[in-house]
Amino acid sequence: MKFLTNYMFKKTLNAKKLAPVYFLAGEETFLLEDNLKRIEKIVPSDDLNRDILQATETTGDDIANAVETLPFLIDKRLVVLKQANKLKNDDFKKITRLIENPVDTTCFIILFPEKTKNSTSKRKDLISLCEKADNCVCVDCKKMYEKDVRAFIQEEFSVRGKKADYDVITQIINDTGLDLQNIAGEIEKICLYLGKDKTEVTTDDFVKISGFTKEINIFMLTNAIEEKNLQYSLFIIEKMMQAGEKAIALLSAVSSAVRKLLTAKSLMEEKGYSSQDALNYIRVYSFFQDKYYNNLRKYSLAHLKKSMNEILKTDIALKTGKTDEKSAIENLVLFICK
Repeated sequence: MKFLTNYMFKKTLNAKKLAPVYFLAGEETFLLEDNLKRIEKIVPSDDLNRDILQATETTGDDIANAVETLPFLIDKRLVVLKQANKLKNDDFKKITRLIENPVDTTCFIILFPEKTKNSTSKRKDLISLCEKADNCVCVDCKKMYEKDVRAFIQEEFSVRGKKADYDVITQIINDTGLDLQNIAGEIEKICLYLGKDKTEVTTDDFVKISGFTKEINIFMLTNAIEEKNLQYSLFIIEKMMQAGEKAIALLSAVSSAVRKLLTAKSLMEEKGYSSQDALNYIRVYSFFQDKYYNNLRKYSLAHLKKSMNEILKTDIALKTGKTDEKSAIENLVLFICK
């Protein structure tokens, strides 16, 4: 089936006409996960009737068995295959029939976190297969241009019963960028600040909370480091230090993020843990595991160990006053995210 835009998909998604196969593809992680949640809401399932599979850690036979298993005491099972762009050739061949001749008693959702248009993926055959399959709904979860992000912001406010004018939306984009995950977080904070009664969002409202709280800033900083996003990490550090945050507190946040990454990487590469077991060990919630695993792959074990040594050196430099605090933290983050 021809790829639907994200907007058209949400308009056509209907529990009464649920497709047996959904192919969610694109590099915008937020849209992949958001559309997955939308489908999950209309396919009620429990642990007995739900399987979340990683293409890198399962086989074609396991996928087929999960899809072909009959539901227990409900109408449909839910099977989610993540990182389908990493399917091996033999596994791809085995799930071809599940797409061409889907199982009516299972809703099979395939996540393909790469570009579809002009794709250079080794699994372009999967894109082509899903496009041609009559019973597969394909959704393009590509990165959005600014005009599309504006529409996204308006819609997110609208579903929460709020209205934001052009200036507010412009300020959100200027301060946050075009990353939908960050924007969604901003919108959530604004709506919580406004409460249920106030429906109009003003630039004053945004300015009042755009400084964030210490807890939110720390959370955003650790996320940016996990993503290896140097530019955004430095932006948050700049903003926090302008607000009077101490360098030692920032160092603690950076250290926590790197230590968590190092623990997971060490468990997987030195102890032989599966990615799921390693992420469970460091207490990453299941909903965020796919994103965290993708972030983890950006770092090597050796680099994370070197980063911990740099953190120790920075700690000593800060405590002995041998360096400018801002420069010390920025140079540390530059080393980690380089």
